[in-house]
Amino acid sequence: MDQMPDTDLDGNAPSRVTHLLREADSRIWEHLEQHRGDGLGFIPSDFQLVNAALERIVEEHLARGHLFCEWGSGFGVVSMLASLLGFDAYGIEIQSDLVLAAEDLAAYTRCDVRFAHGSFVTSCDEDLIATAKRSWWRSTESSAYEEFDLEPEEFDLFFGYPWPGEEDLFDALFVRYASVGALLLTFHETFGVLVQRKTCTSGPPAVIGWY
Repeated sequence: MDQMPDTDLDGNAPSRVTHLLREADSRIWEHLEQHRGDGLGFIPSDFQLVNAALERIVEEHLARGHLFCEWGSGFGVVSMLASLLGFDAYGIEIQSDLVLAAEDLAAYTRCDVRFAHGSFVTSCDEDLIATAKRSWWRSTESSAYEEFDLEPEEFDLFFGYPWPGEEDLFDALFVRYASVGALLLTFHETFGVLVQRKTCTSGPPAVIGWY
């Protein structure tokens, strides 16, 4: 395994976040070039923006605990950013090659994150998928949470990147499975990062703000 550089171009020691984002950008660009046109649907979010939102969540003590779950984790970058901020981070990804890529990146950057190959949507959630205007989600019979030996209601903070038309679907899944007090962080390419909290057992989550 190659070693991370000790200094940046200015001779300074880059932060672990800088190391992670540089390496992730390089690997993701290579992956996208190799899979151009195959229609697999992997699009990375704005990691700098998401990291800034995670930092604000930590600074403002918004999360009730330290269990973090990334829905559709891809290369796992957001999970790794969360781990660097002190969260016990987990990622769920349906594409097996991306799980392997995330595990390799986590090992390279020395981020303690666990990834599961599978879906965070089960066959029991087909009613939610059917209401979406457009969705790339694939369900499975069993939940990927089983690999973690955790239940979704145990997590304190969820992150996801809904594609256009999936926003209500993410909210509905969050309301169905998260426990009261949990946070949902979602990236929206046009508007930024939305932070919401589940405040009751039913009904839409409460908006905390756009970060």
